[in-house]
Amino acid sequence: MIDIHNAKVSDSTLDDVINEAAHRKRRILGRITIIAAAAIVLAATFGIFDRESSTVRSHEGLRVQVHHSLVARAGNEVELEVLVGSEQPLPETFKLRLTEDYLLFFEDLAVFPDTESQSSDGTGAVEFEVATQPGATQMLVRITGRASDQWDLRTDGNLEVEVGASAVTVPFTTWRVP
Repeated sequence: MIDIHNAKVSDSTLDDVINEAAHRKRRILGRITIIAAAAIVLAATFGIFDRESSTVRSHEGLRVQVHHSLVARAGNEVELEVLVGSEQPLPETFKLRLTEDYLLFFEDLAVFPDTESQSSDGTGAVEFEVATQPGATQMLVRITGRASDQWDLRTDGNLEVEVGASAVTVPFTTWRVP
């Protein structure tokens, strides 16, 4: 009888038992695959693959935060949240100006709260006038809709917020996936 500690691969009755030195490349590739999978899981844990982002800009006491989708797919809902804040109470109304390129990204466009007026300027941007609550220092505006099937890999948006004499411009980008 052979002691298991003294056994050799050639003593095995199983066909798939191979020598330790054989298929070294397969073992190395297996380890690389495991490390790559662990790196992807770790990257996802730290939010590298997030589908949403926030951009903040400030100017003369006016702070604008735009929360937008980084990646969108045709037919899926896309939401653009605009948080306007000021050190002083906001005036009765303020204006949001969104570039036409980004507006073409939406199919069913809805703005909440309802706007007081909507107009287009000569540059192709659409201007929304939004009423605020009396004495409010912050206001949240949501622009939602479905992503259109017009297919560009990247859609750049430019949002200008005009509150009284102050204006802040916030650039942002959304990528499309097929």
